[in-house]
Amino acid sequence: MGKVTICIAAISNQRSDRQGPYIATISDTMISGGTISADASTLKYEQFHPDWIAMMAADDITQCLPIIAKASDYFANRKNTLAVARAAFKRAFRKHLIEMREDAVLGQYGMTLDEFLRCGKRRFTATKFDSLCERLEAIDPKCEFIVHGFDFQGKPHIFHVHSLGSDSVWDKPGFCAIGSGKWAAETMLFSLNQSIDCSLSETIYNICAAKFMAEKSDGVGEYSALYARRQGSSFFSHGFGMLEEIRQAWEKDGCPKVPTGIVQKIDGFGIAFS
Repeated sequence: MGKVTICIAAISNQRSDRQGPYIATISDTMISGGTISADASTLKYEQFHPDWIAMMAADDITQCLPIIAKASDYFANRKNTLAVARAAFKRAFRKHLIEMREDAVLGQYGMTLDEFLRCGKRRFTATKFDSLCERLEAIDPKCEFIVHGFDFQGKPHIFHVHSLGSDSVWDKPGFCAIGSGKWAAETMLFSLNQSIDCSLSETIYNICAAKFMAEKSDGVGEYSALYARRQGSSFFSHGFGMLEEIRQAWEKDGCPKVPTGIVQKIDGFGIAFS
């Protein structure tokens, strides 16, 4: 079972108070290990820059935090642009991968990866060198990230870091999902016509519906962590019972339609930022 979770992020450029743009996110809170899993146990995002957050999906979530910490170091004191955010995160991913490979395979020989690539063919037999190369290539942190945030101009961005440190930018269509529930979630978002032109309340409903649909996938927990932010905000709140109201409406009249009146009800829950 790979990357048992669901994490979703979506951009909304519209809201009646005209104080956007916004990024809304939702994830489950389940964590699994071996034959044991627990719901409502962990938040699957970490802030690594005042304006940027990474959401994570992994077979082993302990491999995610060192990457995020390195990305924070590489981003520090540099201009806040999408290009810098992408470069910092990809560099962090690749650095962690090198460390994993050195520790697991080359540590016993006292070699760095650079030394192995430069001198390995002279130090080892051809058969041994090829075997070590295969072992090195087999090591994979098996994690991926949705990275989202705002650049120095206040423009929102979403990008996906995956496949040993490659990435893809999702500013269009303006949403992204990762984890074992990815396909169910993205199918729902496309069917609901989610886009950057949706209002914040529409976007909140749509990502919630996508998360509820993803719960039908293996390894996705029922509990949800919902968050929305605009540039400079660090706190998000809403009226008591909003998630429950959305789930009830989705189960009764949605799946996959948008229940009548639910967007107006979300507007009425008094969403606030500070």
